Amino acid sequence: MPERPPAPPPLRLLFFGAGAVGSLLGARLAQAGSEVTLVGRQPHVEAVTRDGVRMVTAGKVSNQSVRAARPTIAEAGGPFDYVFLTVKGYDTLDAVEQLQPVLRPGTILGSFQNGVGNEEAIAAALPEQALLAGSLMVPVSLDEPGTIQLHSRRGGVGLAPVSPEVNVAPLVRKLHSAGFKARRYPDFRAMKWSKLLFNILGNAQSAILDLPPSHVFADSELFRYERAAFREAVAVMDRLHIKLVALPGLPAPTLRWAMGLPSLLAQMILEPRLGGARGNKMPSLWWDLSRGKSRTEAAFLNGAVVDAGRRVDVPTPVNSVLWAILEKSTKVPAEWERYRRQPDRLKALLRTAVRL
Repeated sequence: MPERPPAPPPLRLLFFGAGAVGSLLGARLAQAGSEVTLVGRQPHVEAVTRDGVRMVTAGKVSNQSVRAARPTIAEAGGPFDYVFLTVKGYDTLDAVEQLQPVLRPGTILGSFQNGVGNEEAIAAALPEQALLAGSLMVPVSLDEPGTIQLHSRRGGVGLAPVSPEVNVAPLVRKLHSAGFKARRYPDFRAMKWSKLLFNILGNAQSAILDLPPSHVFADSELFRYERAAFREAVAVMDRLHIKLVALPGLPAPTLRWAMGLPSLLAQMILEPRLGGARGNKMPSLWWDLSRGKSRTEAAFLNGAVVDAGRRVDVPTPVNSVLWAILEKSTKVPAEWERYRRQPDRLKALLRTAVRL
């Protein structure tokens, strides 16, 4: 009887900036047999080292150990088959600098980051580096050090090559074995821009107003501005010839169709779904403002729409106003105070910028 060929060695994966996203991906992939190292903040690293990643799903708790959790790259070891960035966009270039010691020949670098522009920045900084783009469509939060909460069983993971030589198929298969719905996309820009359409929904206005997304979606005028910002982004995509694609759990083409309806009809159809999906969970930009950070991810969301719109001569008035307020709020705290819990003030400003 012929001998069985030896099993391939486990994939060696590093997640840098491991918070909610990196810990979920890392824990699930470790469960599926990969050797996973997480690099993150000290309290989170200590909790994971002690108890593993604690995952809470619909009230059920499970713990998954990983190969290692470390506070710095210098302590991460290696070598690694894949290195994944899961930091905020404004930390991308600093993270790339820190990752240099573990980016060896054969290592593939992946970006699991919200918004658009991160992959282009990485490729410019590391022109010879094999690079892929990833998008996580599973709503997850880091509730406390060591503990992540999954807010839905829906969603999945998208992967796309940035460097033409990168084959993402083996990683797609590994993600399937880890319990994710995973899909490969030929154009990383299509995947990232389609995800951006969902990232901007109920984000900027909710953050500026210090009100939950459900409040924004339930207000007919605020919803009109959400719809307008969405349609501006789609117009930019069209001018750039970027295809809008369906993502696991995020049917972007269907959302585009609904947002093309008259605003009140679109609100009637979408408000129960969007309000239920986001509900009272505050969005990413709100967390940046509430923590007093000097930067937000808005530059990679609404700001990216504005910048791209300027390049291709597509007007983006709503995204421009929202981005300007967010940028100023990080530098002048009184700016945020002007709009917190003041929807009429924001509406008045947006009315002067655009006629809907």
